[in-house]
Amino acid sequence: MIRCLMQSILVARDLSLQTYKKCLYRSTMKLADTLTNTEERKCVPLNSNDVIAASMTQSHVIPTVNATVTSTQTMPLLETAKSETAMESFKIPTSKVVPRVRIEKAPLPFEEIPGPMILKLWEKYWRYVPLLGRLSWNRNITPIKYLFDEYGCIVRINGPLVNDIIMIHRPEHIAEVFKQESESPIRSGIDILQHYRLNHHKYRSAGAFSLQDLEWLEVKKKINQPLHETISDYIGKLDSVCDELTNRIRNIRNRQDEVPANFHRELTAWGMECFYMTMFNKHFGFLDSTSKSASEATKIINALITAHTYMSRCETGFQVWRFFETPFAKKLYAACDVLDEVIGKYIRQTQNKLQTSSLSKQEKFTNEERNLPLLEKMMIQRIHPNDISILLMDTIILGVQAVINCEAFLLYFLAKNPRVQKRLYNEIISVSSKTSKECTQTKESLENMPYLKACIKESLRLRPAFPYLTRLLSSAISLHGYTIPKGTFVIMASQITSQREEHFEDPEKYQPERWLNQDEYAYNDYQEYSCLPFGYGVRSCLGRNMAEIQMMLLTAKLVQEFTIEYDYAEIQSRFLMINVPNKSLRFRFVDRN
Repeated sequence: MIRCLMQSILVARDLSLQTYKKCLYRSTMKLADTLTNTEERKCVPLNSNDVIAASMTQSHVIPTVNATVTSTQTMPLLETAKSETAMESFKIPTSKVVPRVRIEKAPLPFEEIPGPMILKLWEKYWRYVPLLGRLSWNRNITPIKYLFDEYGCIVRINGPLVNDIIMIHRPEHIAEVFKQESESPIRSGIDILQHYRLNHHKYRSAGAFSLQDLEWLEVKKKINQPLHETISDYIGKLDSVCDELTNRIRNIRNRQDEVPANFHRELTAWGMECFYMTMFNKHFGFLDSTSKSASEATKIINALITAHTYMSRCETGFQVWRFFETPFAKKLYAACDVLDEVIGKYIRQTQNKLQTSSLSKQEKFTNEERNLPLLEKMMIQRIHPNDISILLMDTIILGVQAVINCEAFLLYFLAKNPRVQKRLYNEIISVSSKTSKECTQTKESLENMPYLKACIKESLRLRPAFPYLTRLLSSAISLHGYTIPKGTFVIMASQITSQREEHFEDPEKYQPERWLNQDEYAYNDYQEYSCLPFGYGVRSCLGRNMAEIQMMLLTAKLVQEFTIEYDYAEIQSRFLMINVPNKSLRFRFVDRN
């Protein structure tokens, strides 16, 4: 082929440059068209450098030519070029429009997911390092944001389970995880509480928070109905507890209307009083320092604070308590023993009461029986006393703490946003004057306060009680082009999801209005997965309605009575199994009247 073209160059040496260029192009095109009719052919690129090298021996400068022609093994190149077929009229080939073929990209293997390599060195020690504790370097979510910024929207790290851990934050990925979950999905538990109950105290299960599969479904079915009945029946009693905290604030604030730095403890007392009212139908006196049970109330609150503090410390770092009782574990066990003793006392009292009554599971509740405390309703549902004891302890350590810390953040956001607080006050006054003459809230009045609900939801978007949701995959799924195998542990960073600009406009700003017209703020088809403060699906929070009712009642009461202010440094969250304020709650409660 090269020799053929070189001979063409020699023939054209006496021709003008313009004539030669035309002949060379036509000869090349015709030669290519002729050789395509042969049976055996292969593509041979015509190297422009060879053409130029040959032309350098002549007096003419030959332009660079780039073309691709076909050669045949059945006919010599030179004879082919001189054949009669090659001398026929030339045809300039026309272009063809070839339809684009879409190539489906196969999912990448699980091992290709990016992640920090240094964590692989910890793999053999990881079973002694708690999952959530490892995620809370510096006790906040900043390191998790760094991982997503560094490695992308899906991060893989070596974890405590058989397979690795996957961390995600995009709503569409979270949606895929929840769509594939079974009727009894598996999530992470709290190892130290499981160890306490199964080894130290010899319970028959690890608790509702740690129950999985069918055990969880059984407990949920039995507790759902009495829990929802109790919420609607106890709104008036819970509102009276909010009145107690209002009076307590007036007694403890200074001349500048500022409450002490330990105001968080007062919120804890309010949370425990609400718990006693719904569970036992008793007014214990947590908010009354002059009551006869003040010393016992102080003991219970101290036990609750101690249990939460040392539970977080045991779950963070190396879990040496698996081998022997550490000082932190001993303090946690002692605090749990105090709470277990209190709960056990009320369970025994309830058992004795029901044994002398005619109530049974088959009988329908009368109007009087509907006002039974939640503990008695659970007993009537034939829930085992040990399971009730564990459930109540979980509610105290995790549920009560979650509610009081969410309320603390809500008061902070209202104090820092006077415009929002003023609009909320106007709504509360408007609704309360129509539904109640005594300024007490009812179920009907709360349902007519959309802005109050929006204020709570916006606060939970910025500071949810639990910043992460966890699941153990029951089947393989595809996420972001990767195949995630069955049995992989998935961490969904829901707090990060709700604070990204691609999901919410001005995500760092406290704007309750965004929840009044959600269509305006809907950025994608997965907006419902962008804010999940109570979880999602089958294993969402059992006490969600109760928590929202308590927050609505207390917030409405405090905003109605006081102008709430805060003049100190910005309050952020730190993760102690639950998001808690990192600074003292030194609010100013200024009387409105």
